[in-house]
Amino acid sequence: MSVISQLNDGNEKVFKQIYDLLHRKVFRFFLKRNDSHDTAKELTQKTFVKLWQYRHTLKEEFTIETQLFTIANSILVDHYRRETHQNNMQANIAAQMNDNHTIAHPMQEFEQVNYLNAAIANLPPVRKKVIELRLVHGFTNKEIAHHLSIHVKTVEDHITKALRYVRSIHL
Repeated sequence: MSVISQLNDGNEKVFKQIYDLLHRKVFRFFLKRNDSHDTAKELTQKTFVKLWQYRHTLKEEFTIETQLFTIANSILVDHYRRETHQNNMQANIAAQMNDNHTIAHPMQEFEQVNYLNAAIANLPPVRKKVIELRLVHGFTNKEIAHHLSIHVKTVEDHITKALRYVRSIHL
């Protein structure tokens, strides 16, 4: 029985052997592209979790290493996309806040951040969670919907209403 078919069958011993054999190589792959030891560790862990979760989809015609690095590359692209999205969202919020009030002093900026945090804290629980997942963790609407077991349109509605609320009390 091949390694891939054993993994398809849920053989944890084979999974551990694959991990022991390839985790350093996957870690170096992420470290070369990221320069953050912690991020490389996190992405390596996600890669092996995804390998286990999707073990039933592995194909015999490709080596386990090839399929593992396909997963790793996908996770890296998702990481870059999420990181870029998070940076853009933070810049957009800052720009929207600055459209109405120009920050002339660092203390004003501190007060605005506190004000924003207080406004978010006053949101209804689900809306607050949606905003935190979106702005703090950089989740996409689809990921938030999956995480909270709600529809994507509901996520979009929560984001729209939360931003509208924050803008209305900030004016």
